[in-house]
Amino acid sequence: MKQIAPNIFVHDAYRGVTVGCIVTDAGVICIDSPMLPADARDWRAQIAKHTDKPLRFVVLTDAHRDRILGVQHLGGAVVAHESAWEKMKSFGDAFRQQAADSVAPCGADAAAEVASDLRIVLPQITFAHTLALHVGNRPVLIRHVGGATPGSVWIHLPQSNVLFMGDLLTVKTHPWVAEGDLAVWLELLGQVQHKDFAAKVIVPGRGGPARKVALASMTGYLKAMRGRVQTLIRARKPRADTAQLVPEFLARHPVPEGDRECVQRRIKAGLDHLYDTLKSKK
Repeated sequence: MKQIAPNIFVHDAYRGVTVGCIVTDAGVICIDSPMLPADARDWRAQIAKHTDKPLRFVVLTDAHRDRILGVQHLGGAVVAHESAWEKMKSFGDAFRQQAADSVAPCGADAAAEVASDLRIVLPQITFAHTLALHVGNRPVLIRHVGGATPGSVWIHLPQSNVLFMGDLLTVKTHPWVAEGDLAVWLELLGQVQHKDFAAKVIVPGRGGPARKVALASMTGYLKAMRGRVQTLIRARKPRADTAQLVPEFLARHPVPEGDRECVQRRIKAGLDHLYDTLKSKK
């Protein structure tokens, strides 16, 4: 658990997802949740070491499975964009099994707990464009931005120069592109890089807190993906040929051997999505 500004903390060691919390004099606002039940309970315990105030809200930056599985172990009202709520309410019994399968590499106990006790906590507060939470002495501005997913939001604390970007930014790890709108995504990265944007500390969806320089790396990754897929399309190559590009992008960030197959699928899904999107615009 790291303090990145007065009363703002993050943890980037919960199996890939970076989570945060904002401690106010009237309660705590959490940003996303660890995936595993044990990690979510540990995060709650870590927060309790810094404050005895109640956990008031959990703000979800999107509806990815690894952000929402642990929410039931945190408490507080869940806040998300309307698109995230729509996605989450569609999750049924099949999702429970998929979730259990996804955490199986983390241990049999985690998989068994998810399979037997998973309860998706639907957002109680949703919004379409922007939402301001006034909890105690600190305004927290939540804005729907899209880009990475239809329901992506970021959380801005301009007084503290802190921005939680969710999966719009990933640091030293491969982004999830399979739901992305690349034009919007790149525009948002450009907005935050501007010298007048009030954010000195940027919290990515995956990886440790960063400065604005990290946005250039993310921008380069996405532009390279787009360029390589455009080359395939111009050459009239079939969609299946995106598989030839996977090793090139896999080499951009180190991947633990046990995660290699999963990350390869993630990259291929992103390339396929870009192929379909770009070809439909021709």
